[in-house]
Amino acid sequence: MKIIQCIIPVSITIFWCYFLNYPIYLKDQTIPSIGNFFSPFIGFWQNGNEPLDTKVKSIPNTQYEGQVYFDERAVPHIISNSIESAYFIQGYIHAMHRLWQMDFSTRASEGRISEIIGSKALEFDKNKRRKGLAESARRSIEIWKKNTETFTLLEAYSNGINYYINQLDYKSLPIEYKLMNYRPELWSPYKSALYHKAMAEILCGRDQDIEMSNAKQFFGNDFDLLYPEYNKLTDPVIPAGTKWNFQIPKNDSASIITNPKIITIPIDSSPSGLGSNNWAISAIKSSSGNPILCNDPHLSLNLPSIWYEQQIITPELNVYGVSFAGIPGVIIGFNKDIAWGITNAGWDVVDWYKIDWKDDYKTSYIVDGNVENIKFRIEEIKIKNQKSVFDTIKITRWGPIVYEDPQNPKFDLAMHWIIQDEFNLNELLTFVKLNKSKNYKEYREALNNFSYPAQNFAFASGNGDIAITVQGAMPIKSNQQGRFIQSGAEIKNEWKGFLNFSLNPHCLNPERGFISSANQRSTTLDYPNYYNNGDFRDYRGTLINRLISQKNLWTVDDLKNLQFNNYSLIAETALPLFIDNLDTNSLNFDEKAFVGKLESWNKNYDSSSIEATQFDIWFQEFYKLVWDEITQDTLRKYTSLPSEQTTINVMNSDPGIKYFDLIHTEKIENLGDILELSLDSATTKFKKINSKTWGEYKATHIDHIARIPAFGIPFISTSGSKDIINASWKTWGPSWRMVVELTKEGPVAWGVYPGGQDGRPGNKHYMDMINKWQKGEYYDLKYANNESDLNTNCPYKLQFIHK
Repeated sequence: MKIIQCIIPVSITIFWCYFLNYPIYLKDQTIPSIGNFFSPFIGFWQNGNEPLDTKVKSIPNTQYEGQVYFDERAVPHIISNSIESAYFIQGYIHAMHRLWQMDFSTRASEGRISEIIGSKALEFDKNKRRKGLAESARRSIEIWKKNTETFTLLEAYSNGINYYINQLDYKSLPIEYKLMNYRPELWSPYKSALYHKAMAEILCGRDQDIEMSNAKQFFGNDFDLLYPEYNKLTDPVIPAGTKWNFQIPKNDSASIITNPKIITIPIDSSPSGLGSNNWAISAIKSSSGNPILCNDPHLSLNLPSIWYEQQIITPELNVYGVSFAGIPGVIIGFNKDIAWGITNAGWDVVDWYKIDWKDDYKTSYIVDGNVENIKFRIEEIKIKNQKSVFDTIKITRWGPIVYEDPQNPKFDLAMHWIIQDEFNLNELLTFVKLNKSKNYKEYREALNNFSYPAQNFAFASGNGDIAITVQGAMPIKSNQQGRFIQSGAEIKNEWKGFLNFSLNPHCLNPERGFISSANQRSTTLDYPNYYNNGDFRDYRGTLINRLISQKNLWTVDDLKNLQFNNYSLIAETALPLFIDNLDTNSLNFDEKAFVGKLESWNKNYDSSSIEATQFDIWFQEFYKLVWDEITQDTLRKYTSLPSEQTTINVMNSDPGIKYFDLIHTEKIENLGDILELSLDSATTKFKKINSKTWGEYKATHIDHIARIPAFGIPFISTSGSKDIINASWKTWGPSWRMVVELTKEGPVAWGVYPGGQDGRPGNKHYMDMINKWQKGEYYDLKYANNESDLNTNCPYKLQFIHK
């Protein structure tokens, strides 16, 4: 009996010791060690601590020297005697503030999330691997190695990250590692290449080939009317009337697949509307006589934030701006001589090809009557707490087979994406050179190293030049190529190479006194014999150009206000047509009141506006009814809808068009009927949501990148909307607002982004900039000319000492 009495407490003690100190493994998840996680000494309590816990902290190492001054927002100002040491320090600081974000993001690109969260990520991982991001990253590394100077800098950056990682104990791990029960891997230049591919996927991984093929099949002869490739509202990046002094040989039209059935393959693509704004005004339009450059890239709103703010000072350069945590240098920013900003060019560089299989075994396929064999790549996908899964990827001359149509076993699609092409170019060298550039000539030379994702690089210099270059590898395509699914059975459907970079659209010091881009078309259709389709947006670019043209002189404050402009061109063009074509005599009291408020509305999508909510609901209800042929047929959910702009144009030019008739009613409806029906629905819906303001109705939220609710912001009231200059939507928006004035004394700049410098939840700098960003306010960017400018203004300092 005494033995039993002794065994029981001992067993309980052993159980609790095990339970508290070891993780518990379940099928798809791991419960972290409870004892460690809740320990006040090493657990999550430690994650709110500030890493800069002393005024001056020394970091001894074997090779690199320099200092880092942190200002009150934890922005690091790195000072070193060499760029190599500066990049080592930048890597260390990136890891100190953003390690988990860097690790998770690159694992996602490589298709390795199942290793962390289990089989729920299996299809995600398969998709990433089939697209070939990791394969492309490995090819890029081999090219980057050819420039030993740049690769040495990249290795220094990696060494800095790893120096930080090697110092970590459990107490210092970011909380996400503790929750998910894993540790960071060592960094390598390959991981930086993976990060580059992840951004390529976001910015040039969009396409609508399936949706447009379905639309062409459905609308038939009306397709060209409803899906014009150039709209009268378009005001391109390169001003209309620009003269071109070259010609590209014409190509035959591509062979497009005509499918009698709707294609039901759901393509994984970034949301349309992601984009950016940039512009620069010359001295003739600046009230101070100084060039001013502005940029606000529109990307997903996440925590930790996508951008990281910093300054780097060495004998060769003094550059300030934002970087990606995972890539060395400054991506968007300025130095004492120039400023630059970036927007997405939007070109379509993803094409889909239907494979003509030789037989049902699907190991060979037909091209121009000849048989070509499939190549196979076997991918092992490790899954947390489970056996690995092996995915066999089939590779064709066009690219990997990524999608198969479950409704049609022979309708398999291969993807050709620009990252599969080899360019003997070093994208990192673009930013190494830009960071040091002093003038237009050096800016252009730097861009010659950039292949993708194609971007509009805006430029301004202290000597008065302004310029914009549409930079990236531009595929030479046949007419309509890439707009629809193409036949993989004809070799003529291959891309015909790439345009020489010297022919890419660009302009220097245009007569109008400004340059701008907002994801609209690069040029008018007179660009010589070059077919170019893509995800182009018109409203923002057109309004930016209109407003800048209308005002003779601009101040910095004017340009800040322009970045936060909430005026809707959709409302300007659609609302008068709504009211003019509406039979107001047939409206009830609530509907008249609804329309009455909109008649006096200023068409601004301010967060406090009730009218913005009313109009947006009415327009969306109207839009769904007009295109009910698609919106009310679930089998057609992968069909592209005519754009808002086309819908408005049709209202204006052809109010009797057959698409205003509802397909499920006996009555033949007209435009007026659809307006009344949509108004009735909008009035009812507006009542149900208790007359919410626009900010309340839109309900922007900023999620943690692993979708951990406690680490995100579930609701934030913001102004702006899609296709508005302040393009703030539900889950994406201006990710970095920057204004730079290039004065004779040096740059003066302002900026803000929706987050904070420190990527660790609970830290005081995790989201401390969001309030200013939400209100359209800015921080002064403390550009230091030398170390003495920082000694009195920065509360913390790190010293990297060579020992």
